Amino acid sequence: MQVPIARFWLCPLYSFASYSENVALDEGIRIKSDLPGLRDYIRERSHGRYGRCDDPSTYNAVLLLPYRAEDKGVSDPAERMQIGFEENDRARDLLFGLVTALRLCHEGKITMGLLIFSSINHDSKWSIGGTMVWTPVSQRDSFHQDPKYVLQQADVPQVNKLVGNLAELRKLEKLEAINIALRRFNSAYHGYIEDRLIDQMIAFESLFLGDVQELTYKLALRVAFLLGKRKKTIFDDMKKAYKYRSGIVHGNMEVDCARLKEITPKSEEYLRQSIKKFLILLSKGMSLKQIRDKLDKNILTNGRTFK
Repeated sequence: MQVPIARFWLCPLYSFASYSENVALDEGIRIKSDLPGLRDYIRERSHGRYGRCDDPSTYNAVLLLPYRAEDKGVSDPAERMQIGFEENDRARDLLFGLVTALRLCHEGKITMGLLIFSSINHDSKWSIGGTMVWTPVSQRDSFHQDPKYVLQQADVPQVNKLVGNLAELRKLEKLEAINIALRRFNSAYHGYIEDRLIDQMIAFESLFLGDVQELTYKLALRVAFLLGKRKKTIFDDMKKAYKYRSGIVHGNMEVDCARLKEITPKSEEYLRQSIKKFLILLSKGMSLKQIRDKLDKNILTNGRTFK
């Protein structure tokens, strides 16, 4: 009986292009353009899990995450099961961190499929285990979207830094403070454009607002002063985006897709920049309330941008 020589987690990537066919990132993460025999195996074994969607084997690249569980010599079934659950959670967190880091790096509608536990033996025969799960960053429709995400070699250091930052904040139990913002940021990559704008605004609210008073003005002002440059432009764009969001949510505004398509990429970029700044400030020990209070102090006292 052939013994598998490698065990790992894999995840198909769609709407994705890379500067290299084999990208090595920190934490043992690899992105490969393809692996021999994998397309046929995924087509045979996982197509039904995607419903009426694109063929899952038409991926652009494959993400490989290392399998870290150490269960050799463990005979107790309950203990082995616990080790498996912990490894599953670790892989899901790592995938969430990496995808979030890629999306925070720059625009592009990169889409993920199932997270799959896999192994390959000495004969290059694939074996996909029982664990095939949808994660918070997986999506079962719209695999091929524009603009396609393009990973450049110059992006690698920033992606690695963001992955490490997210992992460290999770370890310190500080990531929960912006968990809603991160989940909504990722959700805003999918669905109808009005739903994407709503997700973005929820993410902004969770970062910048601690109460429900003067939402539009306070939110727009804080975002503008956090990001600094082009404050008047950012302020006006955020007011417009929030106005559209309110009209959609309260049902008193007919959706104009042309206007939404114009404002949504701008608010997406402002959200991307905001999250990166919040991650830095949280890493320095600040809380959300301290960040908001300092923003308000800068606005009220000297009008300087946030340092």
